[in-house]
Amino acid sequence: MKPRHILLFLLFLCVVVACKKEIIIDTDEFIERPVVEGYIENDAYPCVLITKNQAYFEPMSLDFTDLNDLMKFFIVDAVVIVSDGVVDDTLQFGINPLILEGKYVWPPVRYQGSKFLGEVGKSYSLKILIDDKVYTANTSITTPVMPDSLWFVQDPGIDTMGAIHATFKDDPSQTNYYCYFAKRFGKDSYYVAGEFSLWEDSFFNGKEFEIIVMRGTSYEVYNTDYEEPLESAMLFRVGDTVSVKAVTMDYDSYQFWRTLGGNQVETNIEGGALGVWCGYGAYYCPPIVCVP
Repeated sequence: MKPRHILLFLLFLCVVVACKKEIIIDTDEFIERPVVEGYIENDAYPCVLITKNQAYFEPMSLDFTDLNDLMKFFIVDAVVIVSDGVVDDTLQFGINPLILEGKYVWPPVRYQGSKFLGEVGKSYSLKILIDDKVYTANTSITTPVMPDSLWFVQDPGIDTMGAIHATFKDDPSQTNYYCYFAKRFGKDSYYVAGEFSLWEDSFFNGKEFEIIVMRGTSYEVYNTDYEEPLESAMLFRVGDTVSVKAVTMDYDSYQFWRTLGGNQVETNIEGGALGVWCGYGAYYCPPIVCVP
């Protein structure tokens, strides 16, 4: 299961999916709740998105270039406070200006911090006030892990496509939880998680291991990359310049992303909201040009 942005997930949150089993949906049981996607990483300000879950049969539209359409799903009047234990930062709501130009971008709107940058090893609390309800969470920024090497491998069956490979050395002194994101220059406006991009070190604790960085699907490519053959949908094109972001996270954050899309999603948000408040130990790899 790869991490996906919560906006797509929340629209179907009321559905329990089980293979080879009749699905019975009781629409009378739908309860509207906030869905939080909050994160803070080293050397970056905290950022929080708050959306609404939606009943399964409720009509919906997802035009990520239409601000009015997006506002149906986002909660824009919350009070959002992030604290490092010393300083409280009340995050300010803002709209990404690229949306106003009719471009796909993530996040389109967000609550953004300004008083402190994330630091490795520190813990951060989140407090959200919506109407008369309070939602809280805690997370920490774990130590980033830098890849030992990064290279492009051309696909033997499609000479214009390929995948990026990377090797890491795992820390034997602790259990580590990893994820990767990739961004193509000139094509993606944000870092996108690819297939099989989330894992923990139970099978290679303390060892060197190799991963294949698959291309994720950003919102910009819905009208372009889906024209490619299915077998190349997770590959990079020869000539692409790609930046890979390797991150570590704590156990609670990992559990949310691991269970997202399953029958029972684990959240670290207290108070009845859905979603996650996630700390990322992030390392941005130097850009790699995809050439054989």
